[in-house]
Amino acid sequence: MTSHRLKLGTRGALAAAAVLAVVGSNSGSAGAQPAGDPVEQYEELSGQAEKLNDDVLKAQENLDAKKAELATAGADLNQARQAEEQLRGQVDVLTEATFEGARFNGLSALLVSDSQQDFLNRMSALEMLAADNAESMDKLAAAVAQANEVQQRAEKAAGEAAAVAEDFKKRKSELDGRIGELRKAVNNLSSAQKAGLGFGQVKDTGTYLGPPGAANTALQAALSKRGSQYQWGGNGPNAFDCSGLTKWAYAAAGVTLPRVAVDQYRVGRPVAQNELQPGDLVFYDDGTGNPAAIHHVAMYVGEGKMVDAPTEGQLVDVRAIRGDGHYIGARRIVG
Repeated sequence: MTSHRLKLGTRGALAAAAVLAVVGSNSGSAGAQPAGDPVEQYEELSGQAEKLNDDVLKAQENLDAKKAELATAGADLNQARQAEEQLRGQVDVLTEATFEGARFNGLSALLVSDSQQDFLNRMSALEMLAADNAESMDKLAAAVAQANEVQQRAEKAAGEAAAVAEDFKKRKSELDGRIGELRKAVNNLSSAQKAGLGFGQVKDTGTYLGPPGAANTALQAALSKRGSQYQWGGNGPNAFDCSGLTKWAYAAAGVTLPRVAVDQYRVGRPVAQNELQPGDLVFYDDGTGNPAAIHHVAMYVGEGKMVDAPTEGQLVDVRAIRGDGHYIGARRIVG
């Protein structure tokens, strides 16, 4: 999130170009190293890694969904095959009985019957046997067709799960590479630069209040985590990434949010920047104005400030909102 707070217009343009170059490639390569001073390198790599982090989280959601779909398809297939075998056994019994009954036809029934009623009873039994066999054959055919259909669905689910797993693996590898570069950039920062970026210390311990209700409950929950470490993919309660913090805070208020920033941007209703209220979520993209490129979310606290989990090395804290061309919009989750 440092790129959204500290960069000026020129740095914002550089960051946008760098992020677009990364997002536009699926090769998994590290890409060109950003040029410039250590702070600029750190900020640009932070923005790139944040977007990749959301991509990985989204890929993980897709993978989990495909695994669940595959498990359901497997259970359905097992049930369908059991039903098929059960009906096949019934058909085998009825087929054998029908074969025996075929030798006991209407003439045989007439010859061995003691009375007209006995003859009618025997003929009725033969007709019922034939009807039962036909019905069981129809049920078996339907069961076989269903089992084959379920098997095709299971095979499709298995193929899709494998593809999604491969996609997740690629995205995770790219993220790991970018985090490695970012950590090298952190090591290149001087002590003064780290202090200026807010490394290792909470700078704002002030009190902020929102409107009564869920928004204020979420706000207080987020503020209570000032000083927590940033963690890629962190969901809390002791370490967070940006969307992990906002999701956790609103969960404390009984409101469920999606996991990643780009999906949280679809929740609630849009709010103009000059109408922000404490508890609103503010979002940042790569500078293109494209909602699909959103990679950071924070919570507005009032007084032109926000609380967020920024990026590698920085703590959850309250920071000033500054426009650098990356702010894309805000959402009011409740109220």
